[in-house]
Amino acid sequence: MMDIKRETCPYTAFFCEENIWLLARQLIDSGVAADGLQVLLFSNTSQSVLLVNQRAAPSGWPVVWDYHVVLRIHDSDGDIVLDPDTRMPFPMPTADYLRDTFPDSRRLPDRLRTLVRSIPAESYLTHFYSDRSHMQGQLPGSAFPDYPIIRPEAGVEAIDLAAYRDPQRSLHDGSRVTTIDALITHDHLPTISQSRR
Repeated sequence: MMDIKRETCPYTAFFCEENIWLLARQLIDSGVAADGLQVLLFSNTSQSVLLVNQRAAPSGWPVVWDYHVVLRIHDSDGDIVLDPDTRMPFPMPTADYLRDTFPDSRRLPDRLRTLVRSIPAESYLTHFYSDRSHMQGQLPGSAFPDYPIIRPEAGVEAIDLAAYRDPQRSLHDGSRVTTIDALITHDHLPTISQSRR
């Protein structure tokens, strides 16, 4: 398993989408192959995703986020997830992470059932944009990241956070949306390398 320490990862609480953007950039810059990295964005149409084993909640309690973002690495050494917000090991095998983070959807009301957008990391690094407006009024200014807003290079199509979070939105970035159940089933874990549409 890849030796990545949680404490060396860029991190600002409540900005998982940017933490993962920075982490993917860091790994690729250090020599990790981009085609082995995938961003997983968990959401649903109710903006209410239930997770367990998150550090934001007391031990043993679930938390409901409007969305959550992690990084998946799949290479010859294995298939792991990096989630700086989890109480569980870091990194962690993908199948174990999904099983121990997302309760059985059959026991949940529809509004809490999770969908996941799987995004090639290289595409996410190229197109991601957030003006952070979704957190305005939710956090004091001092809690915001201390680096400039992440935006694509001039002339490159920007895909904003709201678009990524909308599971009904079709994006032309190589991403696809599936149910969490499909992702949890080993045989249906999506492949990392996907051609862009």
